[in-house]
Amino acid sequence: MLDRIRNLFGIGRVTHIDDSGDLQLLQVTEGSAGKGIGDRVTDNVRRILEYGFFSVPPVDSEVLVARRNGMRTMPIVIGTSHRPSRPKNMQPGDAGIYNGVTGAIVQLTADGLLIDCAGLDATIQNCPTVTVRATDEIVFDAPTTRILHDATIAGNLDVSGTITGDGIAVELGALRDAYNAHKHSGVKAGTDTSGATDHSV
Repeated sequence: MLDRIRNLFGIGRVTHIDDSGDLQLLQVTEGSAGKGIGDRVTDNVRRILEYGFFSVPPVDSEVLVARRNGMRTMPIVIGTSHRPSRPKNMQPGDAGIYNGVTGAIVQLTADGLLIDCAGLDATIQNCPTVTVRATDEIVFDAPTTRILHDATIAGNLDVSGTITGDGIAVELGALRDAYNAHKHSGVKAGTDTSGATDHSV
């Protein structure tokens, strides 16, 4: 009975991972249990994950193993940790998710939400509508912003640079100056009406 109590929990490291089935299975290596006894390797140890979250711990991650009835033949991994990649120097109340291999991280902090893709692409897909609401403004800070299809603007459009249409640059200031300075010839007074236009608008 005493041995079973001692064996209720154990700490080991991940030496192999099988994430292909309904349950994630780990090979867990634990340190020797006594003098002259080598490391204990256990295959197909089931790992319990919280619903809605998934992860595949890197090889050499630490694991906390619980054993039903203290029997080494019935282990379950209930916790994992990878010290080299764990984000550090967080503040009380901070939370997030991270990828210890790529360095990508989503941080929820007292100062706001930070998504760092670590130089990788980000994709939002399979949604009929994407809605972004901000109380002040939305800032796109990138060398180039491309819109691949139609765009509708319900409010004003303020452009400080050049607008190009079909490869031809259109400078709005020059258009305004030309409009203000233009004159018509052959204008008649009275009730005369002008003729039909000679082209479609």
